[in-house]
Amino acid sequence: MDEVRKVQRVGKFTLTVSIPSEYAKRMSLSVKDSVLLREDSDGTLRLIPATKAREAARATLRADQAGSAEMLTKLVVGAYALGYDTIEVAGKEPLDHTAVDRVLGTVRRLRGMEVVESDERHIVAQSFIDPTKFPVDSLVKRLQILVSKSLEYVSNSLDLKQTGNLNEVARVQEEVEELYWLILRQLLVALNRRELASEIGIESPLHASGDRVSAKTMDEIGGIIQDIAEELVRLRGLGTRMDPRVTASIKRLAAKAGEAFNTTVESLLTPDIKLIGRSLALVEETMRLEREVTDELLASGESGYARVLVSYFGQLARYCNIIIEISSHRLLRKTSRVVTVAQ
Repeated sequence: MDEVRKVQRVGKFTLTVSIPSEYAKRMSLSVKDSVLLREDSDGTLRLIPATKAREAARATLRADQAGSAEMLTKLVVGAYALGYDTIEVAGKEPLDHTAVDRVLGTVRRLRGMEVVESDERHIVAQSFIDPTKFPVDSLVKRLQILVSKSLEYVSNSLDLKQTGNLNEVARVQEEVEELYWLILRQLLVALNRRELASEIGIESPLHASGDRVSAKTMDEIGGIIQDIAEELVRLRGLGTRMDPRVTASIKRLAAKAGEAFNTTVESLLTPDIKLIGRSLALVEETMRLEREVTDELLASGESGYARVLVSYFGQLARYCNIIIEISSHRLLRKTSRVVTVAQ
């Protein structure tokens, strides 16, 4: 609804703008109700009904229309990410056992969701999460810690002698994916419920879009590390022996890629020109080292399995460029020693 309203003066110091009657009716606003006024970073002034509790959003998924158990679980995850407080899976006929198992397993992996009802014809999951308790930056920091932990596991197993920790990489990646969906839920809740945005740590819709891309990128980086772990397990199973010189070169590459990743995430959480510059330099160093190690492997004849591992670490560094771009955009939104922003 777009409507022009004139600013009126009431008393000596107060300026007012009236609320359209249609909006007041739709939001159940009446005389003496409170509203929250919030200024966004772009100067927009938002009016948010502060005393009207919103009804809990509910999504009912028709299992017979989903087509498959896999599609049904994707719909459950999507409903969670969109911020629905109650998710029901129902069908005209008794639910397929495979679908039930997949849905229950999916709900168990969604932070704050619990199954409150379950029988042969429907499953009801309820959210018990308080969005204000999970600031997005804290969740992103947790993602960074988890991805770094996985990278440490694979780095310590590159010689193929001690590979026990590689089994942990898949478990850690599951937690990374859980956090990604929680971050996405938080972002969409912040966009839909602007009164909660600042408590969740979202300054503007632009902030939310950057966080979504960054979280997805970190999830993808975690997936790359899981691919490395699976490749190392496969090589171990084949009885592959790693040349110590090759191992040392790839470990240097892994360490540089890890440093690039951690510095890049820090530049996202604390946008600073020096951090962003350092991130760019580390990514370039990692990619240069990738080329050098590849040349070494080609010269030594180790051009098979080892080159696959090297390419994974190079791919990890390239993903960091996406986060760096978002960090630089975030830096440019506010006046600093680098830029002056005029609204």
